[in-house]
Amino acid sequence: MRDAFGEALDRMARREELERLKAEADTRKRTSVAVELAQAVRRVVEHHPDTTVTVSVESAGDSTAFMVGWVNDTVAISPGPVKDAAAQLAELIRQDHTLLGPDPG
Repeated sequence: MRDAFGEALDRMARREELERLKAEADTRKRTSVAVELAQAVRRVVEHHPDTTVTVSVESAGDSTAFMVGWVNDTVAISPGPVKDAAAQLAELIRQDHTLLGPDPG
């Protein structure tokens, strides 16, 4: 017969394993969305020479950007442009204009 402490440790270990598996699944899910989009865009760009497409995927606060375009007669997927600090600040202000309010100090 197992004691209560041993059973509690077993339950805690099972719960931690389930949380780890869920976190891994969430990460794979976000990654697979960007990968699926990149492959879909690549198939379209293959039918349109001299075309370049920039894609930004945002999910759960994470952002992934990539470009799909022609390089040396083949379609390539490369990292997209990174937002600069000024663009990020402008976006923050656009979302919450009260950031420009008077200094509370």
